[in-house]
Amino acid sequence: MRAITRPASAILRLAETLNAGPNSYPVASFPLRRRRRLVSRSLGWCVVPTFLSIRLHRLHFFKKEQMKVIEPVELFQKLCSSGAMQKGRLLGLDVGQRYVGLAVSDVANRIASPGSVLIRKKTNIDIMAKVFQKLVSQHSLVGFIVGYPFCLWGQSSVEAVQVRLFMEDLRSTGRLNGLTYTYWDENYTSKCVEALLEPLDLNPVKSKTIKDKFAAVGILQGYLDNMNRKLKSGNLARE
Repeated sequence: MRAITRPASAILRLAETLNAGPNSYPVASFPLRRRRRLVSRSLGWCVVPTFLSIRLHRLHFFKKEQMKVIEPVELFQKLCSSGAMQKGRLLGLDVGQRYVGLAVSDVANRIASPGSVLIRKKTNIDIMAKVFQKLVSQHSLVGFIVGYPFCLWGQSSVEAVQVRLFMEDLRSTGRLNGLTYTYWDENYTSKCVEALLEPLDLNPVKSKTIKDKFAAVGILQGYLDNMNRKLKSGNLARE
């Protein structure tokens, strides 16, 4: 039997450190063979003659990075740098106090289409996160474009705080790790949709649902148009 290699020994020492507890014995003082056997039993590792086979997922070495916010250009740059097979789509969000309107991009990330409307409550954030998980899988989503009411005077409005709190709550569920999102100006988006719907004289509930959907479309389409213009003019790479 070949002796354990140096990298494996280093991993063994790390495992002993992770497995140590307040009432544990000084494992490091045991003979190497016994140490290997103890670690193998406690962590589910299997030691073979030529190498140490490790179930790394038990130690979460490859745990996905937590969902994070990045700059709008950075998100699109990441999207463009992906290979054609890995290139994903984007989801637009119009976050309100009671509803969250959704829109999804096409595979070329040029056109936004209306999606569904989710009911927002303080107690259902985990349920909403599960819905987003399904959408990510269904549409191969790689990022969210979140409508944000930027203030001209640099101050945060009540609506802006609500949007940030929603995204923080969504991130804290841990169900969307590995995804990135960015904020995009939504000022006047809802007003424009309301102006278009007014002549149709719809009932309030139906009008609200349609408004939230198409507000999300306006947010996502505005982002796609802006980024694709930069890409076409060559300005995207310089930012």
